[in-house]
Amino acid sequence: MIIDIYTSTKDGSKYLSVEKGTKVESLELPDSVDGDLLTLSPFKTRLEINKSKMHKALEQNDIIRQIETNGYAAHGSKIVIQLAKK
Repeated sequence: MIIDIYTSTKDGSKYLSVEKGTKVESLELPDSVDGDLLTLSPFKTRLEINKSKMHKALEQNDIIRQIETNGYAAHGSKIVIQLAKK
């Protein structure tokens, strides 16, 4: 599946992903959706995710399941980089 990812302009740790080509403005989100996801900025386009491959920052299976069920996925993303002191 190829997705487009948008980030919340209110909280940069919150993302909304849709299948490539989906007009995010046409989504009908439920009242229960996190209010921070109502104002978005494009983050990454045409990212290929695949259930059979791990992605270091995304829980791909959950994102694919949400998109297939809801037409969008609300999620976070996390990469941890540890630096050593000299």
